[in-house]
Parts: sequence; C-alpha cells; structure tokens
Amino acid sequence: MEKDQKKELDTEELKNEASNTVNEVKNTIKNVDIKKDSIETKGFVLEMFKDPLKTLKDIVEDKKGKYFKYAIIIIAIWAVAKLISKCFLLGSYWRLYNIGENILSIILTTISPIIAVLVMSLIVFLMNKNNKKPLTVIISAITTANIPTVISAIVSLLTIVSTSAYILTEPFSKLCFIISTVLTYFTIKNIFNEEKNSNFIKKFVIIEAIYSIAYIVLSLLKIYI
Repeated sequence: MEKDQKKELDTEELKNEASNTVNEVKNTIKNVDIKKDSIETKGFVLEMFKDPLKTLKDIVEDKKGKYFKYAIIIIAIWAVAKLISKCFLLGSYWRLYNIGENILSIILTTISPIIAVLVMSLIVFLMNKNNKKPLTVIISAITTANIPTVISAIVSLLTIVSTSAYILTEPFSKLCFIISTVLTYFTIKNIFNEEKNSNFIKKFVIIEAIYSIAYIVLSLLKIYI
C-alpha cells in the first residue's frame, strides 16, 4: 500500500513539474527578445568557460530561474545546427518517392537535442529524492553542461563546405563529448548535493546506464540523442 501511495505521489509530482516546465517554456519563448537575449546568452557562454564549475553550481542553486532563458536559446541553436547538417546530408539523396521519409528524418534529427536534454533531466529529477530541484533548473544545468557538444555541432557544419574538414571536426567532436560528460558529472553531483566523489560515482554510473537504455530504445525509433 505504501509503495502504491509513493508511486502515485511521484507520478503526480512529475505531472506537476512537467506542466510547470511547459508553462515556463511558453512564457520564456513569448517574452524572448532575440537580439538582446542572444547577446546575453553569448556572454553567459563565455562566462561559463571562464569558470564552468562555479557557473554550473550557480545554476543549480538558482531560485529565480534566470538561466532557463539561456538554456532555451542554446537548445534552439543546437537544434538548428542539427537541422542544417541533416538537410545538407540528405540533399544529395533527395528523391520524390521517399520525400515523406526524408521529412520525418529531418524532424526527428531537429528535435533530438531537445529529447536528449529532457531524457537526462527527467532521469536526474526522478532519481534525486533528497535534494529536490525544479525540472527547469535541472534542464538549465544539463543544457549548460552540453555547451561543448553544441559547439561541436556548429563546428561540424564545416563539412558542408569541405568533406575533408572531418579530419578536424571528428577529433574535436570527441573532445567536446568528453568535456560535456565531465561537466555533466559535476552538474548532477551538484544537483544531488553530494560532497564526495566516492559517494556519487555509483549514482552517476546508474544514471548513465539508464540514459544508455533510453538511447537504445529511442534509436529503434530512429531518434538519435
């Protein structure tokens, strides 16, 4: 009986957080000033690279949600980079008979960054029982940790100009993936409010394992996060 009640509470909590997050996304998009907020986001990214761990900690401890706006813009840039890359990749293979399949592939590729952030954020939100944080805060922190991956997606567009650019973009992409993984580790560690690495490593491995399972399932649906 207690387990059923706890499950109901967790489900209700998730529904409330999802609803609040959707409303926050709507309000953020509605009030965004593209020019002004883009400049602010650029400044935020530069500041993050000066002291990434402090920035990530500030985001996790933020109670006003001021970083969520930056997260939305960063994810949007990430999605656009994916969209451009996919369109050029499919360009040479575009055929009228598989136009529907190509359009679906473009849509799934474009939303993949959004899904990637949401999946990791939801896993962290559900596993973090003792130090609850709003889902918007978790999304902001996870997105910020993925800024190197976003930069990698943008740099990868160089292969559109020259296919030989992959000689540079591929190792750069791997480096950015490693940096994002390290930043994600410290981000989630801050969210869980864990002081010792020895206490947190096991939890991080479990989170990554669950994410990997989600990756496999979504890959079967041709969504590659």
